[in-house]
Amino acid sequence: MDFKEWFCLNGRESFTIDPKINLDDAKFYFGREEIKNQIKAQLRRSFVEPGVPKMVIYGSFGSGKTQTLFHLEHYLKNERPEACRQNPKIIHLELEMNSRSDHKGWHLQLLETLEMTTVSTWVNSLFSRAQNLDIELKKIFGSSNMVEAAKNLRDRGDIGLLAWRWFCGHELKSNELERLSVTRSLGELGSGDMVNALVGIGRLAEKNGEKLIFLMDEAEQFKNVKTGDATESLHTYLRKLAEPSNSSVGFIIASYALTPDDMAELLVRADVRTRIGENNFIEIPPLPSTLYVQTFLKELLAELVEQNKAKQKIQSESLGIKLDTYPFTEEAFDMLCDFASEDPTKALPRNIIRAVNECAISAWDGRKPVIETDIVNEIAPKIFG
Repeated sequence: MDFKEWFCLNGRESFTIDPKINLDDAKFYFGREEIKNQIKAQLRRSFVEPGVPKMVIYGSFGSGKTQTLFHLEHYLKNERPEACRQNPKIIHLELEMNSRSDHKGWHLQLLETLEMTTVSTWVNSLFSRAQNLDIELKKIFGSSNMVEAAKNLRDRGDIGLLAWRWFCGHELKSNELERLSVTRSLGELGSGDMVNALVGIGRLAEKNGEKLIFLMDEAEQFKNVKTGDATESLHTYLRKLAEPSNSSVGFIIASYALTPDDMAELLVRADVRTRIGENNFIEIPPLPSTLYVQTFLKELLAELVEQNKAKQKIQSESLGIKLDTYPFTEEAFDMLCDFASEDPTKALPRNIIRAVNECAISAWDGRKPVIETDIVNEIAPKIFG
């Protein structure tokens, strides 16, 4: 009998939760009702003012930041807040920064993740409905150069690709600019130029019934930037994106940090914090007590274990354990919770899920129908010690 059947798992191969691999895992958010409700409340408010979410979440490695991002996507798509009038267009991005990265690199990552086909589809859709495409694009972008580049995105050949390269911030040659009927490359006037283009794309999305929201993970990457000018350009890009006037492009940024001061400095400067708002800097902490760990574990097991099969197995094999702690004996369950809570800084979802998997694998390998205290006593100290 394989591992999945041995522990009555509900359509999965292990106790691991990873929405990057299994998108359905995004619906899970165990043991943290207060944090979940706080973040969702802030999201709902954000669609009233400033019109899109602008938020930073932070916590230690393994605290559940990535799971939080995917869970928020699940929430926005399946329980769209009343104040969000358009369908959320969620774009995930894992930030990558090196010592010389600047606003151009950040902008390029955002646009490439959004993809050319998405924006060109929006332009074509607007064209099919507009009496005068130029006038509609002028209302959206303001800039004549952006209007010309956006019109060229309708072309499926070289011109369309060239227009996309322009929006991505690539420096184009004079003959390429001439082909697009634009006077200069995007970004020659600084990071604000690129933010204006991105916000314009957000307005274009709104014209097509969608609200553009970027979920950006691994923001500790900003600390890799060592060049002063590059850091300043990234800071300016973020500050302008966080301006109250931007009601078309939302963002939720996730960063490793034990406190706000541990984050990249550009994320916590006063001019950025005041624009984003103190209430929109939210910590994802470790589970604060044994009770929270117990709740997390029981909710996890209730979802990942097929309850009817587990109940039948407990009865047919006379296992003598409770359904809400299966596949752990009650004593082993309590022991694991105690180990996880001993050092509060290590009471993290990643550690707890790893401990459950390791204990279950050990029991399965030894052909034991349940996880007993001897297994927990062997595994847990290696993870939480």
